[in-house]
Amino acid sequence: MYYFDGMTKNQSDYPYQNTSLEDLPSERWADLPGFEGEYEISSLGRIKSLRRWRNCGNNSGYYTKEIIRKQHARFKKNKLLRQNTYTIGNTLKKNGKSYSTSTSRFVYYAFVEPFDLDDKQLMISYKDCNGRNLHYDNLILTNFSEIHKRSFELNRHHSRFTYDRLPIRQLSMDGKLIQNFPSLTDAEKKTGIHISGISACLKNRIYQFQGFRWEVVSKNTKPSIVKADDGQIFNEYLWKKIGMPRTSKMNPIPALNIGSGDLQGEKWKAMEGLEASYLVSNFGRIRALPRFKYGGISQIWTKGKILRLVPDGNELKKTSCLLAPLTKNGKKFQQSVARLVFHHFVKKIDLKDKKIRIGYINAKFFDLSSKNLFI
Repeated sequence: MYYFDGMTKNQSDYPYQNTSLEDLPSERWADLPGFEGEYEISSLGRIKSLRRWRNCGNNSGYYTKEIIRKQHARFKKNKLLRQNTYTIGNTLKKNGKSYSTSTSRFVYYAFVEPFDLDDKQLMISYKDCNGRNLHYDNLILTNFSEIHKRSFELNRHHSRFTYDRLPIRQLSMDGKLIQNFPSLTDAEKKTGIHISGISACLKNRIYQFQGFRWEVVSKNTKPSIVKADDGQIFNEYLWKKIGMPRTSKMNPIPALNIGSGDLQGEKWKAMEGLEASYLVSNFGRIRALPRFKYGGISQIWTKGKILRLVPDGNELKKTSCLLAPLTKNGKKFQQSVARLVFHHFVKKIDLKDKKIRIGYINAKFFDLSSKNLFI
């Protein structure tokens, strides 16, 4: 979690805290990218608001004063070093809209080399690890993976697996043992596979990394585990949301059944447009397929699972249908399950046509069987 820090008592601690209009030694100025004619950025990380006309309507207005803008420091506590790490930012206005900006990104762009400012995967780091030192010569263009790796190398961050030196093993995707390692760091050195990805596997946050599965060998130490499939088959949350219809928790109605096994008479079809990601059944269950997807560090392998359906209603609106939370090209959206079942098992329809309404023969919106649906 980040916190906000105000100005220090000594305003000259860092150049960005100095609000004097006089140039500092060796300071240079350039247009702030995207705000040309309104703001300038300095090679030391100061931001200048330029004198310009501000229209107030009715043919009136005024000229603003040239000022050095005050900037805010966000800080995050580094528990290992027992000190704060900082990020300096500012809020600027353009055409009446406010924009939160990272000062270091603009300094690097203006005085080192241009890059895609909209690409959030490109990040700025600091050679001296001090986020308040915004001198252009202190900045590095990098990414999350490299920042994480550098933190380990500089002993600014440690995995708890590094502390405990838990023995781990490398497995193939089908579970065959490849080799054992005395620690996570040893595994990284010998395989060249990044420590953060291996650690994520050990904590069961992802299923595999770089085409391998990773497990803790020690029986005495239990890693933090987030299970993808804990054997639960009953979606109690949804059951309560839809009015607690009569059902069995051991053998719930299909819409509430999130067990991985197929139901009697259940048939599956690849979801049109998402064939590699999801299957839909004639009972209205949605299965996410095991697949690779981008996870911030690299391509990761996700386990298959039955999706938990969600109601379309809220406190002010009663539920009228059930929705499936889906993802396509990294974007999340929801789709009516009844429409998906009808489209794949009864008759092709335009899934985007909101004029097409799906009805339920028995008037139960949670009965998503293809035999219960009609237009």
